[in-house]
Amino acid sequence: MNRMRYLLDGISLLSRTYKEMEDARGENYNLFRVIDMTSDETSVHSAFLADLLNPQGLHHAGDAFLRLFLEQIHSKIGLDTGTAKVEREKYIGPTTEHTGGRLDLFITDGTGKAIIIENKIHASDQENQMERYHNFAESLKGDYELLYLSLDGEVQDEKKTAKALRRNEHYRTISYETNILKWLEQCREKAADKPLVREGIGHYLNLIKYLTHQTLSKEMEKEMQGLILDNPDYIRNIGNLKRAILSSEVTLQRSFWTGLEKAMEAAGHPVIRDETYRYALDDKKNRIEGYYKGMADNRRYGLEFPVGTCCNVEIRYAIRMDEPLICGFFATEGKGTERKISNKYAHLQTLVAGIGNNYRPDKAGYYLGVKNLVPELFFKALPPETLERLVDMSATVAQIAQSASQDIEAMRKILQDIAH
Repeated sequence: MNRMRYLLDGISLLSRTYKEMEDARGENYNLFRVIDMTSDETSVHSAFLADLLNPQGLHHAGDAFLRLFLEQIHSKIGLDTGTAKVEREKYIGPTTEHTGGRLDLFITDGTGKAIIIENKIHASDQENQMERYHNFAESLKGDYELLYLSLDGEVQDEKKTAKALRRNEHYRTISYETNILKWLEQCREKAADKPLVREGIGHYLNLIKYLTHQTLSKEMEKEMQGLILDNPDYIRNIGNLKRAILSSEVTLQRSFWTGLEKAMEAAGHPVIRDETYRYALDDKKNRIEGYYKGMADNRRYGLEFPVGTCCNVEIRYAIRMDEPLICGFFATEGKGTERKISNKYAHLQTLVAGIGNNYRPDKAGYYLGVKNLVPELFFKALPPETLERLVDMSATVAQIAQSASQDIEAMRKILQDIAH
């Protein structure tokens, strides 16, 4: 036990030392985080990527960045970068079950070849989205590649967005974590003679490191590795250490949901405990442990609270597991877990937008309005910011409960005004 305590103390000391060094050098300063524009897919990520990929972009580097990108993703269609054009949010018709929508990034050349990129940061997958884009790509005259870009290179809900498609045959996945990060590093080197372009890419690169939880310096990682591997007793206990960490993660997250439930109920917002959704603290389902072990159907669980009714529709407020945690309002008609909304709820979406506080329309069509929880919490990766907030669990829970209570009360006031 003394040896293990020494190991943990050593890791903590290394972490503090490197953080102080990084703070002193200003390595964690990032303009995107300063202006609170870290996760906006359209206005930040797609916009930045589109300009870098565009041979006519503001960087004035011609097709250099596009050529590096094609090499990084191992493109095989032979896109002609000299005649390439990049479009963002390209409209391909009204959304139906099998056609239409908007392409996040659409790269074409003068020969009819195309690369379509669906860009996902934290947004949910839309119904048949990749299938619709595949059908559009099939209608093109030339060769094409359909890419699904996400933080970790995984599709959030493959059964929902690409049910009739096969990965690596009809589409491929790429990630910010590896592909985009390596590409940005190459772009920054290429822009060595363009200081402002180089620094802009550097800020965006640091943002991607932050979003993919790679802010841990390589030097610190090597020192921690050496600390473990230089001691035979530590090596013998790696398995025990992993199990203890897993148990700690589960307990820490359970404490969060338990504390939040108590705080919300103390504020007059009782938690709904029924089978209409995935209740986070359902002991029979053991969802939290299943979340860390990757078990099926142990995602998007959380807590739900009654808000009111409007036009014979029940409105609830949810705080739900995602990366990061999300919260928002949704409508449900009767029992059951199906929450898909339709155009008939447009007036309710307008009401939620009236609350403000950064609620945005849900592209997947489930929430009337949704946003990332504030403060942001990433329970899968557990980056330093999340762990720091969980160290002061009571203050974090109190902040979230206060914000959620205010938004629920604001929505109730709107519904009361309508009723009168």
